[in-house]
Amino acid sequence: MIKEAIGKVVLTADLTGVEMEEVMREITMRSASTAQIASFITALRMKGETPEEIMAAARVIKDKASVINVGDDVVCLDREEITVERETILSTTKGLAEGTNIFNVSTATALVVAGGGLKVAKYGRSSASPLCGCADVLEALGINLYMTSTQLERCIKEVGICFLYEPSVQNGLEHIIAIRKKIGIRTIFNLLDPLINPAGARIQVLGVYEPNLTETMASVLKNLRIKRALVVHGEDTLDEISITGKTKVTEFKDGGMKSYFIKPEDFGMKRGKLAEIRGGTRKQNAEIILEILRGSRGPRRDITVLNAAAAFVIAGKAKDFVEGVELANRSIDSGKAFNTLERLVEFTNAERKYLIKAYEGEME
Repeated sequence: MIKEAIGKVVLTADLTGVEMEEVMREITMRSASTAQIASFITALRMKGETPEEIMAAARVIKDKASVINVGDDVVCLDREEITVERETILSTTKGLAEGTNIFNVSTATALVVAGGGLKVAKYGRSSASPLCGCADVLEALGINLYMTSTQLERCIKEVGICFLYEPSVQNGLEHIIAIRKKIGIRTIFNLLDPLINPAGARIQVLGVYEPNLTETMASVLKNLRIKRALVVHGEDTLDEISITGKTKVTEFKDGGMKSYFIKPEDFGMKRGKLAEIRGGTRKQNAEIILEILRGSRGPRRDITVLNAAAAFVIAGKAKDFVEGVELANRSIDSGKAFNTLERLVEFTNAERKYLIKAYEGEME
């Protein structure tokens, strides 16, 4: 099917949901060659992915991914799945922002949001580029990423946050990483990553790399039974809410959808420069996050606070961005965000020791 699909997409024809699902099954089952996969995803990007194509691909991937059960009382909230009255599970997963080289904003955001009282499940991976990915900076912060599904479930219940490391959450796409790295462009897989949602979240803040994708991805999330979502595209920072310019936001909740723009000045923040939020190596980015969590002020804190505010808003914990900013600042200044990181480091490393002992016991 993938050969026929390539021919169709090259002619800028859209695929049906059935066709897309068949192609994705061939890809995940490794029936398609490397050349076919690269040709297909490149042609699809040039044509422009439709909501139906993205939804069909997501369904196949989600069926293959591991599932993290966080309990019936936690209405899956991937930033997408929530029970505001009880617990909220947020996924601060963002698309890969190659080319911007800012520090790991979404990772810092996840810790601030968890410090503010929401449950957070963040899907992460090592970088497919020379930049520092989510998993890279987490390891630099001392967090053990290799945990079983059971350990991850305990982590989110006891600490309030867990990071779902891609190799630990099998989804049939391990062989795609090398292809994505070689072709070096954003493809449908950048859009699919945040949709895998192993924790089953139903409330989400999603960043996208092009402004015209905000409505598209909001429609996809809605049709994937996400309850509430904010899809954002910021100037310069692309898949984060920006402090260097305006950010396009598409919001859906209560069955309605709307798009609008926000800018840092709307919330009493000074507009920053891209150079002020630049990142670096995994060690440098880890230090940046630690500085933010310890209360350091400036553009890096501002962009983290603004992105955390979006999570508080769509989860229903804040009535608007102004209140969301207050909650994010409180999470940092009270020390709760930093304490969340400390507890996460302690928990994940204790679990690693347990696994090592269990493995050594089997070898005796």
